[in-house]
Amino acid sequence: MSTKKVPFDTLAELIHSLGERGKTAKALEINPRTLLTRMQDPATFTVGELLKVAGLAHVDLSVVAALAEYQINNPIEPPAPILGRPARQH
Repeated sequence: MSTKKVPFDTLAELIHSLGERGKTAKALEINPRTLLTRMQDPATFTVGELLKVAGLAHVDLSVVAALAEYQINNPIEPPAPILGRPARQH
């Protein structure tokens, strides 16, 4: 993993950039509603979940932790979910 600079100020923005919220929640092995809670209040993330976010975003855990800390100190409204077409059922 790299220590690249990310163009985001908050963890919610980073997570939003990962794409469809449902897919991100599945990759983190949590419910989409839980992901929304975590995005609203990053202090609710577990270390394991933060590690998974770092892996999905291809950044170091320290970057994710810094974004979470900034957001905890500067609360925001999470970005609206990305709406897409529902997956086709077979």
